[in-house]
Amino acid sequence: MALIDNEKLYENIEKKLELIKAAKEQPVIMKPFIKDFAYRFCWSSNALEGNTLSLDETICLIDYDEVRSGHTYTEYQEAKNLYKAIKKEMLPLQKREITEAWIKEANGEIIETDGNYRTGSVYIGNLVEAVYYSPNADNVPELMDTFLKSANFEGTSVKESLEKIALTHIQFERIHPFKDGNGRVGRMILNQQLINNGLLPVTFSAKGKYRQAFRIYDRNKDTSSIVHIIGKAQEEAISRITQLDISLKKSLDINKGEQFEW
Repeated sequence: MALIDNEKLYENIEKKLELIKAAKEQPVIMKPFIKDFAYRFCWSSNALEGNTLSLDETICLIDYDEVRSGHTYTEYQEAKNLYKAIKKEMLPLQKREITEAWIKEANGEIIETDGNYRTGSVYIGNLVEAVYYSPNADNVPELMDTFLKSANFEGTSVKESLEKIALTHIQFERIHPFKDGNGRVGRMILNQQLINNGLLPVTFSAKGKYRQAFRIYDRNKDTSSIVHIIGKAQEEAISRITQLDISLKKSLDINKGEQFEW
């Protein structure tokens, strides 16, 4: 039995997506949404890997190349690299096939390498305890071929899309095909899958239960936790579109009410 019942969440997302259908077609709404997403995704995805830059510091770095004390050179470089990868590989937000070349190029941008698959063993955890040991490096190409076949799909419902995206996201992270940058490129893949399925790209809080959801899956193969996290993030993205739509309508109403004297 699933740990979390997500049926109500699926229904809510379906309804909310219908309400913002027209707003998603308006560049005046989507342009600021996409800009905000790129900032937030860069910041939050790095934060999940331990980067201590704040959202404000990330934006100042991206827009003005501004650095502040209290952070390492590596942290600033991580932010620059990830934003470059997001801008090059994901923007503009549109449907695209997820290919081996696309994944390798994204990883190469993130960690400044050739983007090739790892040749040695890696583990997920710390120096005291390995939480998960990745498959043998010799098996990575075959595992990734299988992954790519399941990663490219278009679901017929929010439920199908979110459940398949959650499962393939876990599969990618458990293959851990690269020496470094797997989490960040994995979340890029996840967002591209959301876009391919007519959903909005999302960000995850570093203080949330994103990592815990992987441990739950490792224990009992239950994907309901990671599905729930992706679903709640989808609701947050929808809320941002809704707020932008409300702001636009208020602005138009104000302009309509203005009286000009010549």
